[in-house]
Amino acid sequence: MINEQIAPEIKNPIEFLKHQYPDVVQADSREGYAGIIVDPKALVKVATTIRDQLGYDYLSNAAAVDYLGISDHIEMVYHAYRTSGGPAFTFKAQTDRDKAEIPSLVSVWPGAEFQEREAWDLYGVRFDGHRNLKRILMWEGFAGHPMRKDWKEPYYEAEKKPFESR
Repeated sequence: MINEQIAPEIKNPIEFLKHQYPDVVQADSREGYAGIIVDPKALVKVATTIRDQLGYDYLSNAAAVDYLGISDHIEMVYHAYRTSGGPAFTFKAQTDRDKAEIPSLVSVWPGAEFQEREAWDLYGVRFDGHRNLKRILMWEGFAGHPMRKDWKEPYYEAEKKPFESR
């Protein structure tokens, strides 16, 4: 449902966005999935439309998903809400895992700052335009991004572990 005061003529946000951005927005047709998939090159523009024209003024969640073994991409999943009420709106952007880069949404929803840093730290997704993209959970100098399915702990393969507690 759309906030009638913001967009009285818009009844279906997915169809509205597909019509507004036919080349960069598609419905997520995967079984068990909902929302839309947005081409990263238009993510900021589409997110601004979601906020300004559809009234989703609160970004609740921005989370990375590693699809290694199923595909060769990492996906950012976003859940936006209207503070006036109603269900979440889910939208996603996919990036190649070898060069994981997506535009930052901090300019649209400032609350994305922490969650983008977390996705960078744990999954290695770079956010173009993020002004403070540095580790937030792991220490500077940590090797790799530990939530990626292809991450290997240093020394894991060695015969003798560097610490007795391992």
